[in-house]
Amino acid sequence: MAGRRKGRDAVSRRKRAEKAVDHLATLIDGSNPSNQTLGDSAARDILRTTKRHGVSAPAELRSKICRTCQQILVPGRNARVRIESRVRITTCLDCDRVIRTRLTVEDE
Repeated sequence: MAGRRKGRDAVSRRKRAEKAVDHLATLIDGSNPSNQTLGDSAARDILRTTKRHGVSAPAELRSKICRTCQQILVPGRNARVRIESRVRITTCLDCDRVIRTRLTVEDE
C-alpha cells in the first residue's frame, strides 16, 4: 500500500519541481541586468532543483548558466562568446569554464 502513495508523491514532487524551474527561468529572463545577485541566486536554485529532482532545465537556459560557479553568464560582463566553425564557445570569465554549443542552420 505504501508503494502507491510513494508513486503519487513522486509524480507531484516532480511537477512542483518543473513549476519551480519555470518560475526561476522567468526570473532570469526578466531580470534587470544591473541586479546580478537576483539572477545568480535563481541560477543556483535552478541547478540545485534540477539535480535533486531529476528535472531538466530548458535548453536555452542551460547555456546561460555556468555550472561551475553557478552564475548567470552575461556576455561582456562575466562571459566571452565566440563563434567558430558553427560552434558557439562561451567562456565564463570568473572560473574559466568553457561551454561549447553546436549551432544548427534551420531550414526556412
